[in-house]
Amino acid sequence: MSNQKIYRLTSRVIGCSLFVVFSCAALPVKAQFRNNFAVQFEEQCQRARVGAVANLSDRTQYDITQEQSYGLPSQNRPSFAGCDLRAADLRGANLKNIDFSAANFSPRTSVQQAIVRETPSDLTAANLSEAKLDYANLTNAILTNANLQGARLYDTNLSGAQLTYANLSGTFASHIILYGANLSGATLTLGDFTSARMATADLSNSNLSKTKLILADLRNVNFSGANLTEANLAGANLTEANLRGATGVNLSGVNLCRTTLPDGTISDRDCNGD
Repeated sequence: MSNQKIYRLTSRVIGCSLFVVFSCAALPVKAQFRNNFAVQFEEQCQRARVGAVANLSDRTQYDITQEQSYGLPSQNRPSFAGCDLRAADLRGANLKNIDFSAANFSPRTSVQQAIVRETPSDLTAANLSEAKLDYANLTNAILTNANLQGARLYDTNLSGAQLTYANLSGTFASHIILYGANLSGATLTLGDFTSARMATADLSNSNLSKTKLILADLRNVNFSGANLTEANLAGANLTEANLRGATGVNLSGVNLCRTTLPDGTISDRDCNGD
């Protein structure tokens, strides 16, 4: 065998040996890291499941590990992204500026006002995009500037919630409860709010273009200055609603009684003599 052939064969053997050594050394480390990360993730989610009256806005080692592992910039905000939070008790918890993207809150998660503190849950600027919030109780929650894009909000109770400038674009929110909620300046474009219960809500200066509001209860709702271009209001009840200055409004097939129209006039079309 020539020296050249021996060199090639030796090189291959050494190369393969090095590959096997490094592979065998690396795999257990990676596996151990995955296991540790999984444990930390579960511990992080468990914090939220029993987070009543807790301050969950404090970062943990999990948040730091997550950023380092994926090369993410430090966001100075804790993450519960992807957590299974079904039936979690978050009443009165401090949830400000938390990432809840893709978290599962349904069914019947309680994120309502805590009786012991008499303060609402703070979800200011929280990321709830793609989160599943069906049936969750978010009564009086503070969701100012929150991101709920693409979230599921079926029969979710947001009565009295503060949703000013929140992003609810593309949400599935059929039968949602928004009695007395403040959605001033919010974005609801392309959302499905069929049969929503929104009486007395404030939707002034909000963007509702291409939003489904079919059969929605919109009594006494403030739509002043809102964008309703191509919004579907078929069968909606707009009794005593305020549409002054609203744009793109199609009122065919809606219930109008003592309703203030975009031009400031009041319509009694469907008052039936009352």
